[in-house]
Amino acid sequence: MTKANIDAGMPIAITLEPGTYFRCTCGGSKNLPFCDGNHRGGELPIRFEIEEQRKVYLCSCGKTADEPFCDKTCGVDLPA
Repeated sequence: MTKANIDAGMPIAITLEPGTYFRCTCGGSKNLPFCDGNHRGGELPIRFEIEEQRKVYLCSCGKTADEPFCDKTCGVDLPA
């Protein structure tokens, strides 16, 4: 994510159905954490696909190397 939200503290835990999703990176969406098409500052969302229903942890700090997913770079402990 290009803009860090260091005040967020924890990743966003959400169960997603199979499909294509767009993670908002500009903060201007009214449907956070997902993009609603109202991009601010020219920042584009991160497109990702889910192939089967599963719980995911979306990064909210901006430090991950595995966008849009949390990779625990910020030191958070995620359930196994």
